[in-house]
Amino acid sequence: MRARRFRTQQDIERYVAQGYGQGVGADYKPWLRVQDVPSRGRSRKVHGLKTGRVHHVLSDLEYRYLVALEFSERVVDIREQFPLLPVAPIQDAARLRSIRYPLYAGTTVPFVMTSDFVVTVKEGDGSVREIARTVKYADELTPGSRLSRTLEKLELERAFWAQRDVDWKLVTETSMSATKASNLIWLRGGAEIARELRDNSLQTSFVEGIAEAGTHDRTLSSLLRTVSYRLRMPYPDAVRLFRHMVWHKVLLVDLETPMKATLRAPLIQVAADGPGRYKQAA
Repeated sequence: MRARRFRTQQDIERYVAQGYGQGVGADYKPWLRVQDVPSRGRSRKVHGLKTGRVHHVLSDLEYRYLVALEFSERVVDIREQFPLLPVAPIQDAARLRSIRYPLYAGTTVPFVMTSDFVVTVKEGDGSVREIARTVKYADELTPGSRLSRTLEKLELERAFWAQRDVDWKLVTETSMSATKASNLIWLRGGAEIARELRDNSLQTSFVEGIAEAGTHDRTLSSLLRTVSYRLRMPYPDAVRLFRHMVWHKVLLVDLETPMKATLRAPLIQVAADGPGRYKQAA
């Protein structure tokens, strides 16, 4: 699908009428898609584990944050490239602050600003609320010719969400360690597994095998090979099942410890409600 044009107010109204920037869960349509904008790093389309739809993320950092959101059990819904509409209130905020409101290049059409993520989270009492997050690389916030304008736009975004009593924060790569981010991305690849690995008895035996083998002075590869041998399953399946069980928090590990086959296996614990999680993980 080709990029959309944002040249006239009629273009904006047409995209709103088509449902862009609206809906929840699987029905949400991001205001911006990968093909609509240039991006820093590798923009990509990602099948959502929580939403069941395709997410459009515009940088490696956005993808990293999306994975962290998917890993969180508190997160109920994730909406990326969320439009700050209607434009009028945010234009008013700009005037009050003597900030020049952005326009689409070469036009007099007010730019539809976006927040990178609007997230629905579940509270301890079972209620849900929305939070908004903007993702930027730290070097975009360092002194330079564009910093002043960047800060102005961030202030408008903050004001938009403050008017709606929605918690808004800025996220950079320093918000999560590179090790944890790398681990989560690796584990995410095992979030969904083949049918033959979803068997409850197999998962129970696998967890028991991990506990019996122990992690003392052995690599992760050695541990998983031992378990795969005892269960008579292919080693690659043991790796997939390990990733699956950690992603679904049946097995608990320190995510700040690098998880690589050639490195020492992390300390692994079974969740207190581990048996009750097998069905969910499957």
